[in-house]
Amino acid sequence: MTLKAKRKRLVLPIDDFMKIVFTGGGTMGPVTPLLAVWEAWRVVDPTVEALWVGTKRGPERSTVEAQGIPFFSLPIARFPRYLSFEWLTFPFHFVWAFLKAIQIIRLQKPDLIASAGGFTAVPVIFAGNLLGVNSWVHQQDVELILTNKLTIPFADLVTVAWEQNRKDLGDRVRLVGNPVRPSRLLGVKERAYTQFALQKHKPTVLVFGGGTGALWLNEVMREIASELCVTANLIHVTGTGKMIESQHLDHHVFEFLDAEMADALAIADVVVCRAGLSTITELAALKKSAILIPLPRSPQEANAQMVNDACIVVDELHTSPQQLGETIQELLKDAERRKNLGEKMYQKLRTHIAEELVTMLQKI
Repeated sequence: MTLKAKRKRLVLPIDDFMKIVFTGGGTMGPVTPLLAVWEAWRVVDPTVEALWVGTKRGPERSTVEAQGIPFFSLPIARFPRYLSFEWLTFPFHFVWAFLKAIQIIRLQKPDLIASAGGFTAVPVIFAGNLLGVNSWVHQQDVELILTNKLTIPFADLVTVAWEQNRKDLGDRVRLVGNPVRPSRLLGVKERAYTQFALQKHKPTVLVFGGGTGALWLNEVMREIASELCVTANLIHVTGTGKMIESQHLDHHVFEFLDAEMADALAIADVVVCRAGLSTITELAALKKSAILIPLPRSPQEANAQMVNDACIVVDELHTSPQQLGETIQELLKDAERRKNLGEKMYQKLRTHIAEELVTMLQKI
């Protein structure tokens, strides 16, 4: 793919402090690396300001607002991937989102637009380009996502997590890895025992399906939790609106964890989860042994393949609840294997790079 050089345009007037527009949402995947940069930037420069342009009903809003970042929503203008009625309505949705993005940027006068994909990224990056605002696009998945294909040609800085992406996109791209949120590294095991009411004599399994949850994983846990909890604590994050009943005293069920997730990750001996790159980044940074269950027919499959020698990869289309339960139990019994998988995962991906990215972005 050839990257176009950005044309010089009239830059909007700016104040003395740095203001950033972060954009992305619909899922937590494109949100997490931006939050990592925001957390690091506030340490480097406490005067930095930010706002977030996301989706109206996505899972990102509560997490973003908990960081003290003002939140603006755009109509979702999802690009239809197949021949459907959506092709008739898409142009109207996109123009509406684009015009609203222009309005937000004119009003807020940011110095930088930052994106790692997501439904709102395209209209915001396009609007910023029209108004002369610098932009950064980060590609974290192994497989280049559609929104980034559309926005990368207009970006002033493009960073990627994997060498394969740099080969695909050319020399202008910077290979950096994927940033972990600094706050995710601050989990405390002892605090987790109290916070989640865990049994200290049992190992702990953490199960989650990403920001929006995973129905298949929830149904499987409904079937195997009772047996699994005979020998283990189970922290189970279902996703917002997907709550299920606890199946055992040691089956601790939550719709969503934000700040508490750091403690859940710290205490986990085995993590069972989807294969979003933000999730893999946290597993790598914390050297966690994991069972990855990629969402079928999605970029997660390529992500899981990239790290398949550093974890156990399970195909949900060909795996029964009992088989997954046995896989979890076997890994719980093998401490040496868990340690080796965690070390291998750590070596797969550079993750402690948030400050490095801040330095790059300050130079745009």
